[in-house]
Amino acid sequence: MNYKILVVLILANVLVPTWCALGSEQSIRTTAKLSEHLDTSGFIVDSGTWDVYAQGAKGDGKTKDTEAIQKAIDLCHSAGGGRVYLHNGKFLSGTIYLKSNVTLHIESGAMLLGSAQVDDYPITSSKYPSYSGDFVTNKMLIYAEDAHNISIIGNGVIDGRGDDFDGPYLFPSFSGRPRIIHFRGCENIQIRDITLKNSGSWVQSYQSCKNMVIDGITVDSRENADIEKPRFYAQRGRNTDGLDLVDCEKVRISNSYINSGDDGICLKSFSPDQACRDITITNCIVTTNASGIKIGTETSGTFEDITITNCTVYDTRIDALSIMTVDGARIERISMSNISLRNIKGSAIFIRQGNRNRPYRKNAEIIEPHLRDILFENIQGSGISSNQGCSITGLKTALVENVVLRNINLDFEGGKLADESLRTIPEKEDAYPNGLTFGTLPAYGFYIRHVKNIVLDNVQLSYDKEDQRPAVICENTESLRINSLRAESSLKTPAMISLIGSKQVTISNSESVGTGKVFLSVKGQESDDINFLNNRLKGMQHKYVFGDSATKSIVSEFGTIEK
Repeated sequence: MNYKILVVLILANVLVPTWCALGSEQSIRTTAKLSEHLDTSGFIVDSGTWDVYAQGAKGDGKTKDTEAIQKAIDLCHSAGGGRVYLHNGKFLSGTIYLKSNVTLHIESGAMLLGSAQVDDYPITSSKYPSYSGDFVTNKMLIYAEDAHNISIIGNGVIDGRGDDFDGPYLFPSFSGRPRIIHFRGCENIQIRDITLKNSGSWVQSYQSCKNMVIDGITVDSRENADIEKPRFYAQRGRNTDGLDLVDCEKVRISNSYINSGDDGICLKSFSPDQACRDITITNCIVTTNASGIKIGTETSGTFEDITITNCTVYDTRIDALSIMTVDGARIERISMSNISLRNIKGSAIFIRQGNRNRPYRKNAEIIEPHLRDILFENIQGSGISSNQGCSITGLKTALVENVVLRNINLDFEGGKLADESLRTIPEKEDAYPNGLTFGTLPAYGFYIRHVKNIVLDNVQLSYDKEDQRPAVICENTESLRINSLRAESSLKTPAMISLIGSKQVTISNSESVGTGKVFLSVKGQESDDINFLNNRLKGMQHKYVFGDSATKSIVSEFGTIEK
């Protein structure tokens, strides 16, 4: 026998019984100290690890292990930090409190099970205001407040057992049913490789946290999973957002799969004086019973310098990609690129500036909002709703500004009649914002209203069934540039592109796919300064039609190809 292995076995026979008999932190550290440098062909006796079994955990999935897990966390924290280790078992628990410099490691094959009794998740006081402005924690399985250097890692599973809760259905949902993870005011956070499933409410939420890495996780918490059936066909929804960031900064989310019963990845702001800032989301797959990747709806503070790239979003009941300010938020410098969409029941792209003005802090003042400097690039999608398409809408008194849509290729279900293009869309400035807000849109592709400085460059729009609505409608837009648009159109379509009260418009290098009736319709006495450059109109019966005081004199035309 190798002499190094023999030494390890002797140490194990001498030290481990002493450890188990004493069960003290001192004996654990003594054992680790004696053996930490003993190298036997790569085997190192671990140090800085607190095994929950040593603190009395049963791991049988029946006995509550809350106290044992918490004791291991407390000992680890008191010793200056390390790893709390869950392995080879199912550990039933109520709320546990993660503390600074502690890593919660759930090993492959191990499971942390949430208790099915709501009383095991006490609501306690907090220095941070909750959704309603009250200074309480609400309910969750794992909680941390003002902690630093904390992690949840491992290839194990955390099961919130949301299916075992029969309510209560309160508002907000997590005041009655627990989230799985809730961190507030924490810094230097890592969530890696873990699976979070079956939550009672939001799966995970991070409020006022900084310097976070969320990588390689799986979220599987989707009640009523059949996307082709009504949303609540089997049971009442639990508001199971996949991942919520609330006023967080310096966050990296990557390589994760989110399958959720409510919004997938959602950025929010509860405080007018805080921000979601410096955030990257990349290489994620998202499917949800609501919206896929979303900024909003709670939007009180600032959202800036956020990039979302290399993602797939599919089977969403509402919107795929959405950005909104409706509670006073200032939003700028947001980029979404290299994203694939499939089977979207709401809007593929939804951008909205509204005026709901809901406060989430007591006596908070609503700040002056703006939504500007937005980039969507390299977006492809199919199976997109025939009702909602895409919409970019501001307000008459608050225009969305500086939007670029580049290299967009979207295929819609289609099948709507020309009469739908005559619908008057109400402002609904205080309505709940999502792609369903306006009902069926008058354009099958993009409906754009109250926007200044917007570019559509290399955009392709098509449909599966003939759709008689315009591909693009722009109403009250200023400084609009459409270049290299290719869109399907029908002989029954009033116009492929419809401009209403728009000015400083350039349409260039664009064409209709198939035979169409009219390429461009211009209406409204505010319409002016429309430039028509190098467009290919083969198959079109008419270049323009004018109405509502608009005349051909406002159009400058160069280089049109008609044959």
